[in-house]
Amino acid sequence: MSDELGIPLVLVLAAFMLVLRIPIGIVLLLAGALGFSLVRGPGITMDTIGGRLFDIGSGYALSAIPLFLLMGHVAAKAGITQDIYGAARAWLGHLKGSVVLATTVAAVGFAACSGSTTSSTAVFGRVAIPEMLRLKVDRRLAAGCVATVGTLAGMIPPSINLIVFGIIARESVPQLLIAGIIPGIMTALAFVLMIYIRVRRNPELAPTLPRAGRDERMRSLRGVWSFLALGGLVIGGIYAGVFTPTEAGALGAAGAFIIAMVRRKLSFSMVREVFLETATTTSVIFIVLVGALIFTSYLAISGGSTAVSEYIIALDVPPIVLLLGYVVLLLALGCIVDPISVMFLTVPIFVPPLVALGLHPIWIGIIVAKTLEIGMITPPIGLNAFVLKSVVPSFSLREIFGGIWWFLQVELVTLALLIAFPWLALWLPSLAFD
Repeated sequence: MSDELGIPLVLVLAAFMLVLRIPIGIVLLLAGALGFSLVRGPGITMDTIGGRLFDIGSGYALSAIPLFLLMGHVAAKAGITQDIYGAARAWLGHLKGSVVLATTVAAVGFAACSGSTTSSTAVFGRVAIPEMLRLKVDRRLAAGCVATVGTLAGMIPPSINLIVFGIIARESVPQLLIAGIIPGIMTALAFVLMIYIRVRRNPELAPTLPRAGRDERMRSLRGVWSFLALGGLVIGGIYAGVFTPTEAGALGAAGAFIIAMVRRKLSFSMVREVFLETATTTSVIFIVLVGALIFTSYLAISGGSTAVSEYIIALDVPPIVLLLGYVVLLLALGCIVDPISVMFLTVPIFVPPLVALGLHPIWIGIIVAKTLEIGMITPPIGLNAFVLKSVVPSFSLREIFGGIWWFLQVELVTLALLIAFPWLALWLPSLAFD
């Protein structure tokens, strides 16, 4: 069958399966396998699928993903989240925004121990939402805060999304992780400013807590040492070039287990639970990776991706205009498809021509990760909203998306700043690796 007929057929089949709500990894695998068979035949297709499965399972760089996921799960079970949240509340509870500000700051800390957006959202849904509701925080503000600040884990290292981008684009994963530090902190500070201004204008949104005494604030810092040790080990090791991301993930996971043991939180049931959670999440990610690799391989051998890349390079427009067009596409896809799937579908096609036109690949990676995290909180799907809904069923999606709206505006502003000022993403990597 000719490529002119094969590519539309495969795309229509993939769209039909998505309408039937078949998991995206299976959709990409089946559609890619069909397209591959039309071009190369069933035998080569099966050999290719087997090879991709082996590559995914044995890839050294990809092994960082389950290790960082394991670190995050163990850190949550060890009570690190509660400690960070408690310290943030003790130091910030008397300010306008009180526990909402504390949740935002605590999310930054937990992001340094976990690379998963959905895990971060689920953890703070369990830890912060009950406390905010008990203190009469506005329901929409509480829901919007927790659903959105979880996205900080997609930017602040060790970000799974940045690791995946580096693998797909064949760029330096350590540079990408370090490049995410300033954009992640900048986003958190923008959230803090927005919350403070909103609550200052309408104090009923989040009642202010009594100022914690000096002794209470000092006591709240006792549990933070574990977060500082874990985050410093991982991020500091990568920044200094002492560890590869995989080695940092292994040391981080081992450190999280040691912290859990010291705190006497380590038990057989806990170990079993965290390994099952890690295996489940890793399996989902890797199925998507295999499906996306097969699908993009079909696009490559059929000439579809090459044709698109050549067309982009031939356009007589400034590279920044092409980047903005790519951002719009990512925003549209990110609303309905998970970030990893979107990256595997678009990065091999759009990033090489953008780099060929002179744009910095590390900067593009940060823009891609930021844009897809915005998609995680954008209707109609907004995966983080559904994660929060599953953790706190008493919230309606209307309340969650209503609360997200203010944070979404902040996210778009920070995305615009990152596009306008590339040095925000490139400065730290230039210090560490040049």
